[in-house]
Amino acid sequence: MRAGATSQGGGRGAAVLLGVLLGVWAGEARAKGLQVEFDLQTPLFLDRTYLFASPNRIQRLGDPESPAPLLIEGQFAPNLFLPQLRYGDFKQDGRETLFSLVFTPKILLRMLNTDSNPILPPSYMPKFTLQAAHLRLLHGPDRDGEPRVLALGLNVILGHHSNGEDGCFFANQTGKDPDCTPAEGQLPLNEVTGSFSTNLLRIEVHGRLGFEVDPHKLNAWLIGANAFYELNTAIGPGGMSSQQRTVYGNGHWGVGLVGERAVNGNRFRLEGALSHPFGETPGQRSTLSVEAAANPRWGSGFGVFARYVRGQDYYNILFLERISLWQFGLVFELNPGTRLKTDSGKPPGFQ
Repeated sequence: MRAGATSQGGGRGAAVLLGVLLGVWAGEARAKGLQVEFDLQTPLFLDRTYLFASPNRIQRLGDPESPAPLLIEGQFAPNLFLPQLRYGDFKQDGRETLFSLVFTPKILLRMLNTDSNPILPPSYMPKFTLQAAHLRLLHGPDRDGEPRVLALGLNVILGHHSNGEDGCFFANQTGKDPDCTPAEGQLPLNEVTGSFSTNLLRIEVHGRLGFEVDPHKLNAWLIGANAFYELNTAIGPGGMSSQQRTVYGNGHWGVGLVGERAVNGNRFRLEGALSHPFGETPGQRSTLSVEAAANPRWGSGFGVFARYVRGQDYYNILFLERISLWQFGLVFELNPGTRLKTDSGKPPGFQ
C-alpha cells in the first residue's frame, strides 16, 4: 500500500498485532517443531478493509461535473490464507516463526455525489503475499517484571493494479488501447476512460515492539515502523506500457510509523505513512497520510477511523491529481477462514 492508498496498508497488520500476541501468549502450548496451521492462521502486516465518507471533492480531467463531491469510498481486502507453517512455540519457548502464503483480491471503489456515472472505474489490485514473520518474548534484567514482545515481518508481494478501462492513455489520442492515434500521446491524461494497468513486485519489512504487556488485563503499548520498495513491470498480462511508465514511473518507495495502546482489550492506533515515486516524468510529489483509529473490544474486529491524505491521488489513473482529503468511516480487521477445531488437531475430513 502506498501512503494514502486506503492501500496501503501498507502497512498493514499493526492493529491486529496486539490481539495476536496476547492471544498466543494466553493460549495453550503447542508441540515443538514445524507445524501446519489449517485454521485460525495468524494475520500479521496485511491489508485492512475500509469504508468511509469524505467532505472533499475529487478532480477528474474530462469530467464535466468535476470537481465532484466524494460520497463514499471503500477498500475491500479479504486476506485468504493457504495453510500456514509455524515453527517453535511462543508460550513455551518465547519465540515462533510463521510462514504464510496469502491471496488478497483487493478492490478500491469510489462513488461520487453526481447525477450520472457516479461510480468511477474501480482499482483492481489483487496480489499474492509470501510472508515470513518472527515473534519473540524479550525479558529485561528482572525476569519477573513485565516483558516485551518483538515482531518482525518480511513480505514479498506479486501484485497487479488496473482500472478495467480500454480507452487511450492520453487525452489527445483517439481509438482504443493499444490502437491509438497518434501513437505517441501527450499530457494531459485521459482520466475518464484511459487504460491503466501494471504488474508489480513489492518488498516490505515490518517491525513492532510491544511493552508493558499484561495478557490478563489485555493491556499493552506498541510502537513500530515499516518500509517498502515497489517496482513496476511490463512482464505478464496487464503489464505496464512504455507510455505509462514514462509518466507513472518505475516504482515507489515508502516508510511508515505506528503507535498503539491497548486498554482492557480496546485498541487505539495512530499511524503515519510517506511514499514517493521514482523514474517518472514530470516529477510527482510525495504522498503523506496520517490515520487515527479506535477498535473497541466489543467490536470483534472492526472500529472507527479518521485519516488525512495529502499529495498525489492513489486511485489508478488519477495519479497526477493533487489531493487533500479528510476521510471518516469504519475499519475492519476480520479475515475469512475456517473456525472448525478438532481434538486431534487435524482439519475436518482428515481424521
